[in-house]
Amino acid sequence: MASFEFDPDKDIVNLIYEQGEKAQGDSRRPHLGCSAVGRDCSREIWYNFRWAGEVRWSGRMLRLFDRGQREEAVLVDALKSIGCEVWEEDPRTGKQFKVKFESGHIKGSADGVCRGVPGDPNTPHLLEFKTHNNKSFKHMKSKSFKHMKSKGVAESKPQHLVQMMLYMKGLNLTKALYVAVNKNDDEIYIEVIDYNAVQADEYLEKAKDIVSSDVEPAKISQRPDWYQCTFCSFKGQCHFGLPLSMNCRTCVNVEVHDEGEWVCGLDGVKLPDSKQKKGCERWKSI
Repeated sequence: MASFEFDPDKDIVNLIYEQGEKAQGDSRRPHLGCSAVGRDCSREIWYNFRWAGEVRWSGRMLRLFDRGQREEAVLVDALKSIGCEVWEEDPRTGKQFKVKFESGHIKGSADGVCRGVPGDPNTPHLLEFKTHNNKSFKHMKSKSFKHMKSKGVAESKPQHLVQMMLYMKGLNLTKALYVAVNKNDDEIYIEVIDYNAVQADEYLEKAKDIVSSDVEPAKISQRPDWYQCTFCSFKGQCHFGLPLSMNCRTCVNVEVHDEGEWVCGLDGVKLPDSKQKKGCERWKSI
């Protein structure tokens, strides 16, 4: 019988990661999140919205997500220390700031709103907190050949810009405060973002097209080894013909209705999230 030798340096780490993976919940959101709209590949966004496959994160990635959430409290305290008023919950509801578009199929939860920003203290600002690895952070701060100043959010992290534009539109705000931290050395980067109604409407139209489409959008690349396809959760369905997961959203008979509702086109029955995830014997893939 082969003997098993426990390696504490490696195996304890693996146990921690494995425990996190076991504890992660269902990744299938009932709506299309504003944070996803800015991704380059509309096909990936559509697959995610339609629950075309299971999205599971590694234990290490889950720890990174958790660190980002914990970092928010540190950055909130930093803003308060310079005189900013910070609200992480909407005073009208007592809950996190929410936005909703397209009858509830497109939603988002903002990190917060603040007032008292130096230089513009009377204007409420959307708050968006992000953690970056060293490479991402340095790229954002590097000089742009277009403007001879830092690349900033628009050039280096357009997905974050889209998210903020939609939040500002939904919350009727004209400015956002983007607060980023380098996880390697705790350096902080802050950028004030002005609301652009034309851009926000363009991004929302993109999201609406994805929600209303009953067919897969075009591939971002025909090559499965394309850098944006390599680690995509839906690479198998997109490039190698794997079947879509069986659920109501991937069924040819489903209909997208107002108020965030999904309806079976065969009998007109409304489908709650729990029922959508199961599908039925009449399921036929899109």
